[in-house]
Amino acid sequence: MQPFDALTMSAILTEAKPILLNRRVDKIQQIGRDEVVLSLRSKAGTTHLMVSAQASFGRICLVMNPPQPRNQNPPPFCTLLRKHLGSATLTGMEQLPGERIVDLIFACTDELGNRFTKILTAEIMGRHSNLILWEQESQKILAASHNVTQEMSRQREVACGLKYVRPPKQEKTAIFSVSESEFKQLFLGIPNTLAGEAAAAATVPKEAPQASSEKHQSSGRGRDPNESKGFDSWLMHNFGGLGRHLAEEVAEASRLPKVVSQEIISDENADVLWQKVSALQKHSDFKPSMKNDLTRFSVLSWWKELSPEDDAQWKSFPSVNDLVDAYFRGVQQRTEMQQLKDRIRSELKTEQEKLESRLNSADKVLETSNNHDRYKQYGDMILAHVAEINAGQEKLDCNDLYSDNGKTVSIDLNPNLTPSQNAQNYYRLFAKSRMRSKTATTSRQDAVQKLEDVTACARDLERADNMQDLQLLKEKVLDRGKRSEPAHKPPPPQAQQKEKTGHQRLMSTRSSDGFTIIVGRNKHENDLLISKLTQAHDIWMHAQGLEGAHVVVKLPNRKDPPQTTLKEAAQLAARFSRTGLGGKIKVAYTYGKYVHKLGKDKPGLVRYENEKTLEVDTAAPMPPSLRRLFS
Repeated sequence: MQPFDALTMSAILTEAKPILLNRRVDKIQQIGRDEVVLSLRSKAGTTHLMVSAQASFGRICLVMNPPQPRNQNPPPFCTLLRKHLGSATLTGMEQLPGERIVDLIFACTDELGNRFTKILTAEIMGRHSNLILWEQESQKILAASHNVTQEMSRQREVACGLKYVRPPKQEKTAIFSVSESEFKQLFLGIPNTLAGEAAAAATVPKEAPQASSEKHQSSGRGRDPNESKGFDSWLMHNFGGLGRHLAEEVAEASRLPKVVSQEIISDENADVLWQKVSALQKHSDFKPSMKNDLTRFSVLSWWKELSPEDDAQWKSFPSVNDLVDAYFRGVQQRTEMQQLKDRIRSELKTEQEKLESRLNSADKVLETSNNHDRYKQYGDMILAHVAEINAGQEKLDCNDLYSDNGKTVSIDLNPNLTPSQNAQNYYRLFAKSRMRSKTATTSRQDAVQKLEDVTACARDLERADNMQDLQLLKEKVLDRGKRSEPAHKPPPPQAQQKEKTGHQRLMSTRSSDGFTIIVGRNKHENDLLISKLTQAHDIWMHAQGLEGAHVVVKLPNRKDPPQTTLKEAAQLAARFSRTGLGGKIKVAYTYGKYVHKLGKDKPGLVRYENEKTLEVDTAAPMPPSLRRLFS
């Protein structure tokens, strides 16, 4: 992948300025943490400008179809941009010379009509990239796509309320502003530089080159040592504003030898290389193109001109904005596809290992239990020779009833068990082994089927070449069993049945006069009795001042029950109270409409009023209808 460079940014702004300047901000959307799309409108229509400060895919360009935000709710940075830049007018787009930093200058007006100039600065500098909104008059930062603390950077802090400070400048001269005399002076001074390097190398101990080589290898670049002496490396070492790909293109276009040496340093070669550098500074006729394999792009197309025979490998674009949009969109999509492929491949590998482990376990079980019929035969033979087995015998030697040759078989016995118990022990082993064998067979068949599915998915994964196919595989492999469950789960059938028939669990009987009496024996039954079964005209009872059962006498005709029924119900309330049996207890009773629950979180607790009391003797005999409740 080729990163966004300063020359490409300059070409983008050259094309975009005539289109975007003096347009009003119509809409602001944040696509990712460091990606925003500014929609600017005029009488000619609406144009979308993408500004991305991602570490890998940072760029700025016009887009025809901007991507949609991933979240419906705008992030805080997007909200602040809308607050400060809503209906603002874009009045300028300025790039810092030789830098990948651009200022988008907006003319803003507040509610009181005061005018301010606010600048959205896109710093596209790899992992140091950022989007910063600041006010020109006060130079105060208003918002940033991500804050930079002192612990993160000792050179510059970025946070709301701080003064905006430019990133530290490079000590090198920018390639886009270097003069001809300065450039040729550096070029013609290469022999002196090479001689100084040779002298310094001669004074280094012999171990040093090896250490230096190890250091070079450990840096992870993996480049050919001769490559560090090329003109592309010389350009990058002496001038700022050049990326590696642009430096390579300039060096190749000059057609100078690959390796820098004293023999090729001349005024003629200095003029050749300066012509290409001068073209970078004055170039306005851009010819954007990119390779079909997305390995590189060029706004000058010098690469393409160097190899006319490879013209089919390059794709041309009408504008640099179209090139940048297509290139980074393609690279980003390819990266996302590769990441998704790696996730699916890792999941398939893990699943395959699990299934293979299941197969091995099932095969081991089948190997050890494939002779389970023998256990049943041992049990049968033990029962057939019960009379021959003595107490404490450890082995039974007898003829094999299931062998055609009449061989003798030796059966192990447990001396602490009877012959019948030994036979039952073998029958249990037979049943257990047969069940394990059946379970292992089923598990093995299931694992084989799933392993075939995993293999098929692996083949589909290698053939998948677009995001749609990968999304189908993702739903099949990664999202299985993870689909969102309904927000409200219906209660399980047992719970529904329990709720419907909960009152049937309550203890009930009939009094001597034929009235139904219902008893709640714990706080949950008491709560159910009060909440759902007690009517306003029913009689409610409870042992006065004691913990115990709630008792309800159902009165379907709304007529007061006889005294006999009240005493029998009071007996139940007293006998199911904390005191138990064998004493006189006062029982309070009142109508159901005077009984009120204390709260949902206090089941069984009530307050009551307009009560009467009835004293009963729990030692007195009970009628047969009540006696059965205590049997």
